[in-house]
Amino acid sequence: MPSSTDLLDANVWLALAVEAHTHHGRAKVFWEKEAAPVTAFCRITHLAFLRHLSNKAIMGQQRLTPPEAWAKGRQFLDLPEVTLLAEPAGLDKALEGLCLSGNPSQNWWTDAYLAAFAKSGGLRMVTFDQGFASLGGLDVLVLKA
Repeated sequence: MPSSTDLLDANVWLALAVEAHTHHGRAKVFWEKEAAPVTAFCRITHLAFLRHLSNKAIMGQQRLTPPEAWAKGRQFLDLPEVTLLAEPAGLDKALEGLCLSGNPSQNWWTDAYLAAFAKSGGLRMVTFDQGFASLGGLDVLVLKA
């Protein structure tokens, strides 16, 4: 049975929020036609989204101030279909299992956390990051541009 909640990676939230983003069109199609009834931030994706919005290297001249980034995040959280989830039960055990699997990437920590969050919460992970597709047992939708 498909999950009724999608955990969106920060890259999806950013593409949804920024019309000039390379993947905005694909993210918009996902949002309008493929999203679960509930879409979610966790604290990590929420903070990453805010950080990206206020990062000049990512946003260039469209960089937002921290208050502006917070307001953009609030616009999503004010939608009835969007929520900020607390850590689910079983997260630490799932995270430990993933971390002990021997993945060598230095970027593995946050990805492992997000995968464990989605797994232990019974959520579908939605991302542009193809690395998530290789994780067994994870319900994941990798958006392709």
